[in-house]
Amino acid sequence: TSIKTFAASVIGASHIKQKLPCHDAHLIRLIHDGKGMIAAVSDGMGSAKHAEIGSALAVECIVDYLTDKLNIDDEEETVIKIIKEGFFEVQKRLESEAEMTSIEVRDLNCTLLLFLAMDAKEQYIGQVGDCIAIGQVSPEEEYRVIALPQKGEYANQTFSVVNYESVENGEYYKLETSLKRVALMSDGLEHITINLGTKAVSKGFFDPFFNAFNQEHFSEAKASASLSRFLASDRINKKTDDDKTLVIIEFST
Repeated sequence: TSIKTFAASVIGASHIKQKLPCHDAHLIRLIHDGKGMIAAVSDGMGSAKHAEIGSALAVECIVDYLTDKLNIDDEEETVIKIIKEGFFEVQKRLESEAEMTSIEVRDLNCTLLLFLAMDAKEQYIGQVGDCIAIGQVSPEEEYRVIALPQKGEYANQTFSVVNYESVENGEYYKLETSLKRVALMSDGLEHITINLGTKAVSKGFFDPFFNAFNQEHFSEAKASASLSRFLASDRINKKTDDDKTLVIIEFST
């Protein structure tokens, strides 16, 4: 199996106006000699003063923890247990960061979405917050939503990985069907790409990204740069002024 990826996190128009940094972060790492991979996306919350530090630490911490703890022959329940432990590890890491730098832990508030492929067939999700993941079994099929934003009882309720309860009540599960194509995104792209009411995913939005893998001389660096330009374009900024992250993954045999 070969695993190809490209990704970008781009600052939103509202943050440029307010002279704030990009609060989104992502990290991708191949594991098990390239047979598996870990991808994480984190969206620092607007109300958090140091959200960009929280999100950067969250993706780094979860990817490091899973790289260290997972074994290729782990059973399903072991993998799910390690993913959840990893999220608690992130929570502890952010608490100690807040202590070391004398800031409030809530100033690091961020969401965290994890996609893990032990190999092309064994795929898992970990989710605290409102990021989204979609996938496709094969190019002939429709895209499906594989990780939904967590919605609380109250409209403005936020789930943050700095919060013990949020991590305890996160979503940690194995995907029932293995997917050839997967995309992870922060909520800045939600209403452009998905109708959460019907769970319909915009084929017109995602197809061109996955088709990039078919280019004869596909380059992750070039694809990521062109994705950055697209996400920073006026066309996208007219539709959303939020920071936006998109991670594109394809498994091919």
